[in-house]
Amino acid sequence: MSNQYSDQERFRRIRDRQITARDPQKKQRRQQREIAQRHRRSRQRFSLGTVWSQIPHRWRGILYGGLIGIGIILILPLVSDSSWVPAISAVAFLFLMILGFFIGRAIDTRDSLKDLMR
Repeated sequence: MSNQYSDQERFRRIRDRQITARDPQKKQRRQQREIAQRHRRSRQRFSLGTVWSQIPHRWRGILYGGLIGIGIILILPLVSDSSWVPAISAVAFLFLMILGFFIGRAIDTRDSLKDLMR
């Protein structure tokens, strides 16, 4: 008697799995979920902070380095009257942009490694 009961339970579980595997509304539910997600994303407010956070660090590093380099270009002639000031300013500008790129690239690499570790 218990053997027949366990067989009936096993057949019921198999049938339930088969029904859920070929659920005709599974595709519709997935499509509705995707539509709802798109709708929620489209209703989110626009923010420059979110746009800025989506830019890779390497490009932000170039921008930061360039801004510091422009600051040096503007301040160095006020400090020194040497004829080398424009050349030194240009070299500092390029060096800081390249340095910002590599620092940003290192941060991007660190973030991608963190994502892989999860």
